[in-house]
Amino acid sequence: MENPQAHGVPPEMVQPPTPQPGAGSGNVYDRIEEITENIIDEKWDVLVQEVKKIIEWKQSVEAKQKNLESNIEKLKEDFSRLHEGVLGRLSEYDNRMQDVGAELKAVGKVFKDVVPQFVENVKELGHITNKVKK
Repeated sequence: MENPQAHGVPPEMVQPPTPQPGAGSGNVYDRIEEITENIIDEKWDVLVQEVKKIIEWKQSVEAKQKNLESNIEKLKEDFSRLHEGVLGRLSEYDNRMQDVGAELKAVGKVFKDVVPQFVENVKELGHITNKVKK
């Protein structure tokens, strides 16, 4: 090949020689392309496997989360029932205590009326026994 600069052609205008189809350089480019595609395919397969693992992990976490939410709802319901039961028992206890208080007041009134009379009768009995002993 001749030197183009010798004819006064600027270097920017000079193009490198393009490979000829039968010259063997096209085969090198095809081989590089094939190797590149194989590497990309291998990396893509690895990426797909990792993404599948992430998806499985995400599904597992979501299932656990739903299970926890379900358990929390059950606990809320159980706590609510327990709370209602305790309040019912406290109400019953309060009513019974009011009844006991009323009964104690009634017994107190009875003793208030009966005890002085009883004490007087015991004193009188004591006097009678003393007279009988003498």
